[in-house]
Amino acid sequence: MYRNKRVVVSLIAALVLLMSASVSIQAAEMWHYWLSGGEKEALDAFLDKARELYPNSEFTERGIPGSTSEMRRQLGAAFMANDPPESYQSAIGYDMKSYVDAGRLAPIDDVWAAINGDEVFSEGLQSMVKFDGHAYGIPLNTHVISHIFYNKAIFDKYNLTPPTTWDEYKQVSKTLRDNGIEPFAAATGWTLAQFYGPLVTVLGPEGYLALGNGELAFTDPRVREAFELYGDAFVSSYMFGWSGYGWAEAANEVINGNAAMYLNGDWVVAYFEQSGWTPGEDFGFFPTPGTEDAIIIQVDALAAPKGAKDAEGARNLLTVAGGVEGQSAFNKYKGSVAANLDVQPDIYNPILRETYDRFQRVNAEGTILPNQLFMLPPSLYQELAKQVEMYALNPTDKVLDGVLKTLESMRQDLIKEDAFVKWQDM
Repeated sequence: MYRNKRVVVSLIAALVLLMSASVSIQAAEMWHYWLSGGEKEALDAFLDKARELYPNSEFTERGIPGSTSEMRRQLGAAFMANDPPESYQSAIGYDMKSYVDAGRLAPIDDVWAAINGDEVFSEGLQSMVKFDGHAYGIPLNTHVISHIFYNKAIFDKYNLTPPTTWDEYKQVSKTLRDNGIEPFAAATGWTLAQFYGPLVTVLGPEGYLALGNGELAFTDPRVREAFELYGDAFVSSYMFGWSGYGWAEAANEVINGNAAMYLNGDWVVAYFEQSGWTPGEDFGFFPTPGTEDAIIIQVDALAAPKGAKDAEGARNLLTVAGGVEGQSAFNKYKGSVAANLDVQPDIYNPILRETYDRFQRVNAEGTILPNQLFMLPPSLYQELAKQVEMYALNPTDKVLDGVLKTLESMRQDLIKEDAFVKWQDM
């Protein structure tokens, strides 16, 4: 009898230990596609800060190779299996709203209130992560995607000055090509952001937003003019074989001196640094012609899916993401300006400090524009990216006719579905 009692006690103790172990290994998992160079360094710094601030929570991460489209595919499978991550790297705007509309995201009003979100984030950012009065995402950073980076040694060698107009840009490109230097590095998938400068030049900020809101036809003559400017200025100066490159490979062409300029998000700043370049000495940047009084931004945010196992861990992680300490840790290495307006600029290298100062000026005197990719319904932004690249590969009138007709047909269908959003009214 006594022996049996000891066995029962031992079994109970073992069960308690097993349950304790299962509790201890519960972790808040974050999905992301920050996989290379400074991006990975920024992620590690952010998670280290989260572990320091919340030692009783366990945070893990899973890298999703690719970008927003691949993240959506993986999330779709996770939602079907009822096994979503606690948080994930999200774009703002329509990409986030589509999950809100589908009932897939948890509102995070408690986190928003804890970090004073209405005070530390700009109104423009708030309108892209708050829907029907509720917050669903935490903006983590602000990337500028309208700056052209350039190899200073090449510009110095040929006595070139960063251009401020399209005519000056074309002359710089001609000088470079005459001397055997590819003027402009480019990569598959990034041509869309390079299309924005010509779009703002022709349409202005109002027209840019109108196109993103579905209020302007793709067959409008001004949209055609913007495509033609894009082809005439940018595409004509692309390096040979550009369509076979990824964004980091294209950046290497600038580092190695094979190409002189590159328009990409300023995450490339971190990549340049990781490759041994000194910001402000080896490379600089200038605004894309036509955007002197405008900045086009892309924002990474964190969102929390419904149904995740560790809801408390998810909220702890999002709280760190919105606070000064978490944003400082992340943006110091990411090659971006913090979304939290309370973050001090002393964390930035000279290039990002210059970006920060320009951002403050344009925010006060000009216009901050969102990446149009995330203003549009997902089906349209995917098609727009495809069609812009198709035109870049073959910038002829015939191809352009087909591009504009295809995009306008899709716009008309989406209007019938009431699919467009006026973000400034959110």
